[in-house]
Amino acid sequence: MQAARGFTLLELLVAVAIFALLGVGSYRLLASTISVRDTAKAHDAALIQLQRSFIVMNRDLSQAVARPIRDQYGDAVAALVLKNNVLEVTRVGVPNPLKQVRSDLQRVSYEVNNKGELVRSAWQQLDRDRGVTPQQTVLLKQVQKIVLKVHNQNGGTNLEWPVSLGQVDDKTKQELPRSVEIMVDVKPWGELTRIFALPQHIEQKSATQ
Repeated sequence: MQAARGFTLLELLVAVAIFALLGVGSYRLLASTISVRDTAKAHDAALIQLQRSFIVMNRDLSQAVARPIRDQYGDAVAALVLKNNVLEVTRVGVPNPLKQVRSDLQRVSYEVNNKGELVRSAWQQLDRDRGVTPQQTVLLKQVQKIVLKVHNQNGGTNLEWPVSLGQVDDKTKQELPRSVEIMVDVKPWGELTRIFALPQHIEQKSATQ
């Protein structure tokens, strides 16, 4: 009868080393998989946020109307105002699912705050009272730079609207440009440019075809 033979110390050390290498390899593979998943998830979230921002801007600008407003001091403000990369416009078509007694017009603005966020502000009341604060929504984060322009009826571009060397009259306050151009530098996409045609130009173009 032969005596039972066990593993030697050397064999045990080799087996432990092999299992340790397999464990390290499995951990690195799992960590790499999780990192790729998180990166893809962050990429998808950033892309969805960017697309949603352009959809919201297109919705507002495609429904712009030539309706000036009165600010909190009672002064007349043009239907569309662009100054210092802040865009403000009156739009129509505000949803009213509860059938409330209110206008379907809305005043909205776009600007980048000191946190690098593109913020949309919306006023339910066009002619403002003092102390009225708008509803604000952050559309984009990590905005490095933004440049807003308007394309006028002559095909030129302007960094301000209305364009006037003197006092802006009532007719000028009701004029809308052909389109609004936005150049935004946002992480991780870099510089992106979009042009939004205003409905007044779309209707004129359709009538000539």
